[in-house]
Amino acid sequence: MKVAFLLPLVVLMLAGYCRSAPADSPSVAAPPALTLPMADQLVRSASSGQYRALRVFRGPHGLTGVVVQSGDKDSSTAVFWISPDGAAVMAGSLFDARANDLNQIALVELGYRYRPSESLRRASVSQALPVMWGAAGPVLTAFIDANCSYCHLLYQQLTPYVSDRQIRVRFVMVGVIRADSVDRAIAILSYSSPLAALKRDQDDFNAAAEEGGFPVTGISRSPAAVAAVTANNALMSKGGIDGTPAFLYCSKSSGAVQQIVGLPRELPQLLADLSSGPARECAG
Repeated sequence: MKVAFLLPLVVLMLAGYCRSAPADSPSVAAPPALTLPMADQLVRSASSGQYRALRVFRGPHGLTGVVVQSGDKDSSTAVFWISPDGAAVMAGSLFDARANDLNQIALVELGYRYRPSESLRRASVSQALPVMWGAAGPVLTAFIDANCSYCHLLYQQLTPYVSDRQIRVRFVMVGVIRADSVDRAIAILSYSSPLAALKRDQDDFNAAAEEGGFPVTGISRSPAAVAAVTANNALMSKGGIDGTPAFLYCSKSSGAVQQIVGLPRELPQLLADLSSGPARECAG
């Protein structure tokens, strides 16, 4: 049986920005139309063996949802959708009429992704070695790579808000951009003052080379820093974060923890929406 593989695909049923719970969320508890072996065969065939199926569930509008993973067993999971007639495997994000990402909702409900509130909790524990910057205001949690040029731009844009005591920033160090990103993050967290090390990394940032300014060598690697960067990278994956910078914050408008990946176009608007609750981690 020949199966079409549509990639990428983004299905928008209706534009919108409301984040309320959708009426047509994936029914992860309902029995799927296809069995797991059938779905696995379709996914492997359509992707030329690049992906395998881990779980199936009944999706909206007659679709069957499939949790998939690439050949690397340590890779993150994603959701594909199989058409009602089983003739097409669709890869991409499926949104409902309220702009809710049904892929992410399914991964959270099935336990493959953390909710933003859980990611925030894990990013805030002492074992993550978060670097706090600022003296007052609600807390913005930011995942950054020391070699990331957009993270450097973020640091520059946040500086006046932190200096004016409007916000605080909780930096969660990860290593994902370059081959030495993990080592540079470990070096920063191993320094006697991680905040001073991070400031040096940003003050001496080489934008042309996309390279942080804190030296990778010459710093004794702390076992705690090694463990923290490893765990923070894993947290990014489990949280569905695929790039830096990424943010977790308590929102005034929604009354919930929100997650954003990428440098916002309207950073002042995001910062104005910061709240010290409902998550206690947003109060510092």
